[in-house]
Amino acid sequence: MNTHRLENLEARFEQWLPFVRQLIAQVANLANQLQQVQGQTGGGVNPGSGNGAVFWASNRSGAVSAATGSWPTLTPSTFTSDIYVDLAGTLTLVASSQTVRWFYKDSAAANSLIPVEPTDNGTAWDAIANSCTAV
Repeated sequence: MNTHRLENLEARFEQWLPFVRQLIAQVANLANQLQQVQGQTGGGVNPGSGNGAVFWASNRSGAVSAATGSWPTLTPSTFTSDIYVDLAGTLTLVASSQTVRWFYKDSAAANSLIPVEPTDNGTAWDAIANSCTAV
């Protein structure tokens, strides 16, 4: 009976083996891609690393209203965006659904491509320029 049980376990293992091999290959491929990305960005796409990368956001949900108040007590408006970085000419996602603070006293048109920089050690994002062209 133990031999039969062992044969059943071996048969199940054989069924799962191709899946496990494929999974291992995918993990190795992802590790390789991560190393390439880190090499292209001077050690990684870490928003808090200060590696000089320019990050990009887009206000896809509509126009961004102007900040309120006056200098130096401006209250920014905010919008939510995925954050991208330029890797060898391709915008690559680095953070999803991030809140971006807008300190400008004019609004931003919907669907603008907006350069942003990480603040608060990479936990927040501030727009650093206003794009006048929708994408």
